[in-house]
Amino acid sequence: MKKYGVGVVGVGVWGCHSLERELVRTGRAEIRAITYGDSFGENCYGDKLRSKAEEHASATGAEILSDWRELIARPDVDIVSAMLCPKLKAEIIVEALRHGKHVVTDKPLGLGVGDAKRIVEAEKNSSGKGFMLAGYQKRPGVKRLIEAAMSGVLGEIKALSIRLNFMGGIYPGFVPTTQWRSEVPSGEMTTIGSHAIITAMKIMREPVRRIYAVAKNDFYAEYAAVGAEDYAIMNLQFASGAVANISIGRLPYRIAGEDILIELTGSTGYACLKGASFELWPKGIKEEVPADPPKVLAKSFAAFIAAIDGHGDTPVSFTEGLRLQEILEAAINSAKTGDEEPVIEEDCK
Repeated sequence: MKKYGVGVVGVGVWGCHSLERELVRTGRAEIRAITYGDSFGENCYGDKLRSKAEEHASATGAEILSDWRELIARPDVDIVSAMLCPKLKAEIIVEALRHGKHVVTDKPLGLGVGDAKRIVEAEKNSSGKGFMLAGYQKRPGVKRLIEAAMSGVLGEIKALSIRLNFMGGIYPGFVPTTQWRSEVPSGEMTTIGSHAIITAMKIMREPVRRIYAVAKNDFYAEYAAVGAEDYAIMNLQFASGAVANISIGRLPYRIAGEDILIELTGSTGYACLKGASFELWPKGIKEEVPADPPKVLAKSFAAFIAAIDGHGDTPVSFTEGLRLQEILEAAINSAKTGDEEPVIEEDCK
């Protein structure tokens, strides 16, 4: 079977998730080239950025290139791992798609809806496919919620509630700065909220029409100092009339297990995922469904490889990334104005 060549754009805060490593773990990809630079956004390595990039290249047997355009143009690069700030993603992802490359990136696709629209349009005209890593829909418990919603056992879905908190403080090496804040659409409403919104999209499978959002600074002076929220609450109204309440935050303390709660209320039933505990009424089902994040991550990247092999869709498409951006933009506007905002969805057909 074909082994895909990976080109890495970005090393630093935006590259520390190392999506390319997950590609390599599939056994179907190998890193061919890496390019880095301060121009790709805030990084957590300071003056050690070059040495970190060289270390990464040495460990993976990749070549370091000074120009990302040269990396994209290489015939031995099939997949571009775009781990750079949202403010700069569109230019590089669009160029990669124009060269027929597949692209994997994290959320969101860009700084705003305009960036995401450019990426989706470029993908329409490309032989390459895009995968945006976001959401919890591949986790066993969330899959059970989706199955319950689709089976009809809950009746007509009336309400969805998602609480998602990242715990234990700001992750090591990251300091909120004015540069970082200028490179993202919002603070944790973007970082954590994107996971919650994509999860809601996968569960509900219908358009969001309106949103009301509140952005808060409850825990970190470092976030407030650069104008970024560390907590947010969003109320989404779907086309069917169903509503979703989403609360997200970065907590300074650690709770045993993972602080995730998803409740799905229908006209004839109710389903709940609390950490690893899944419950379903009226069937009276109560069971443990451990999340096992490494296994879930591996399955997501295996699905991406299958998609570029020609079997199925990518786990989260760039079109879904555009939908996320539209919801995020409306939420950010609502938090600024204090008013409910319409979600303007572009035609992606």
